[in-house]
Amino acid sequence: MKALTIKQPWASLIAHGIKDIENRTWRTNFRGRIYIHASAKSVGNDLETIINYEQFKSIPEDLQHYFTNGIWQTSTIIGEVDIIDCVINHPSIWAEKAQPYDFDEFYFPLYKKPVYNWVLANPVLYDKPILNVKGKLRFWEYEGLSTGRR
Repeated sequence: MKALTIKQPWASLIAHGIKDIENRTWRTNFRGRIYIHASAKSVGNDLETIINYEQFKSIPEDLQHYFTNGIWQTSTIIGEVDIIDCVINHPSIWAEKAQPYDFDEFYFPLYKKPVYNWVLANPVLYDKPILNVKGKLRFWEYEGLSTGRR
């Protein structure tokens, strides 16, 4: 099955079913189930500097301590999720928005830097993550596990 390496805390937010969008600079036509691989490096340990207030309030109170302490698993397959769509400017609070800078002769916006919002659904957080797995860029195949692990 395909895997996608995602930096923490994004990987855990997805696996917990909180973050419903993965933002990428590249479009994907893939639809289906993937493994969520937590990268060896995180975005940062200070949650307050990497998410906004609305995003923070979407984290259930019983999980806020987990995310604010910055104690996340890394180099680990922590769960699975379905990619169900790939769009620009999704209304989710987790979607980064592409910023138009001009319009062509047909009035279609041209974007400075496209940001593709991969729409995610049906996340599963493993009770027993697969430890010490080295990630890769883009999609990659992980053969060491069958789906349905919990």
